[in-house]
Amino acid sequence: MKLFDLFSIPKPYHFYIQLALALIVTLGLLLLSKTLRKVIIKFFTHFNDKLPNFLDELNLAFAKPLDYWLRISSLYMGLILSPFVAYNHLNQVELYINESLQINLAIVPIKSLHMVYGLLCIALATWATYNSVNIYEDILMEIGSKFMLLDHQLLIRFTGKIIRLTIILIGIMMMITQLNIKIAGILTGVGLGGVAFTFIAKDTLTNIMSGVVLMIDRPFTIGDWVQCGSIEGIIEDVSFRSTRIRTFEQGLVIVPNTTLANDNILNWSTMPKRRVRFSLGVTYDTSSDKLQTFMDQLKESLAQNDLIEKDTSLVYFDDFGDFSLNIIVLFYALQTDLKSYSALKQQVNLDIMRLAAELEVNIAFPTQTIQIQNTND
Repeated sequence: MKLFDLFSIPKPYHFYIQLALALIVTLGLLLLSKTLRKVIIKFFTHFNDKLPNFLDELNLAFAKPLDYWLRISSLYMGLILSPFVAYNHLNQVELYINESLQINLAIVPIKSLHMVYGLLCIALATWATYNSVNIYEDILMEIGSKFMLLDHQLLIRFTGKIIRLTIILIGIMMMITQLNIKIAGILTGVGLGGVAFTFIAKDTLTNIMSGVVLMIDRPFTIGDWVQCGSIEGIIEDVSFRSTRIRTFEQGLVIVPNTTLANDNILNWSTMPKRRVRFSLGVTYDTSSDKLQTFMDQLKESLAQNDLIEKDTSLVYFDDFGDFSLNIIVLFYALQTDLKSYSALKQQVNLDIMRLAAELEVNIAFPTQTIQIQNTND
């Protein structure tokens, strides 16, 4: 017995009552979805104390997919209750015009509705899972920072890219299954074209394998200052095929992973100390005693500098130059970044100038002495 017959509702009103019921359910679920979204997000708030910014990352990952899913689900439930969906074994409610004219508006097959809803749910779930890889990366970064594993940053980001690609492939396969397409046939076709694909994409596959090798060897990480051949700059990112290097001229160089894997990589960021070596020339009118005093005090000044490695500084009289007595100054700076390194060199140079002024030692510059011989005598 139909529900309408149970309440003795006249037939002309059946269509409008069912349509109104569908609209009420849809609007009610849409209003309820806002509260439901807040409840779901609030459930994860206790994780925010253990993982800083976790709630913000969770919002970024799930906010939009969750909103779309709640809206689509509300519409889906409303359509199921509406008179526009055709069921296989149920009598449909028709739009009553008069005794001789009733129009059946059930034009949407229930199987098609289920299929479309399933596809949308899979797509939204794939989207949310794809976004949640950021949370995985942040968690591992947080663990790495606590256990001093900062050099794993590049590996974490690279594996994140692999996970994202895997999520997309799984999502596509689930959508294909939802469409009742046999995956076995697709895999057979892929197998037949595999040889041709491998031949065409062999360079790309080589770069991907080279990227894996770079992840295993870990010659650098994000933010490192590296030099490979004529390319020098800061590592910004490593993808499946290439590595992005920001040069000091602020140009972006995209280097194939194969090039980096097969070439010598000089990682300046990994040096524990940085050598400073330069030649200092003083004039020939400097006496040996004054020169010895100047070198001794300069070496003592370097030894007292906390930014210079102890017992490694050298100051010695090297040779007799064309216009100067050449002194070699060599030491190791403990700070290797360009800013600190340059500041230390500047400090040492100013100390040399002050010391030379105190001891009245003249810094030499290129000079020539011209002797004119009088041939008239």
